[in-house]
Amino acid sequence: MTVKSLTPDLMVEDVAATVEWYERVFDAEVVATLPTDPDSDPWWAQVLIDEAPVMFQERESLEGKLPGMEGQPIGGSVAFYVDVDDAEALHEHLVSAGVEITRPPHETDFGWRQFSALDPNGYTLWFGEQSEAEAAEEIGRRYRTYHDDLTDDGSGRPARRQVDRPSDRWG
Repeated sequence: MTVKSLTPDLMVEDVAATVEWYERVFDAEVVATLPTDPDSDPWWAQVLIDEAPVMFQERESLEGKLPGMEGQPIGGSVAFYVDVDDAEALHEHLVSAGVEITRPPHETDFGWRQFSALDPNGYTLWFGEQSEAEAAEEIGRRYRTYHDDLTDDGSGRPARRQVDRPSDRWG
């Protein structure tokens, strides 16, 4: 099996308003809507932010297709990490667009410039720019190797063991 892509389909209350926000703030391009009639309000849409696809679907529609989504809160429970090439310029753009910044730009100890913001549905968008290639590669060797904290508990499945790691390893 090969995973060919991973595209979030975010539950929202108002697809049209959400798409307008992403168009205004990120210059997103609408690539598809349902219904396809431009005079009808969409209940689903897909946009591209540069080359990254994101889908938005109204609550009623998504709950109807995926019963496990019924009654789930919108936003707040997921953060989307967005790798960018100029975090400072993007931060300035988002501030000027009136976007709520939830964590200001800061340098991590592993060579990234990061900040976070909220979209109009409460989803966290966490932006990062690699500022020091050597330090960023080191974090991959030290902290992003998930298998180093797994042991065999006799069940045939890996089990977690306590590993000392910095609590702010992701910045």
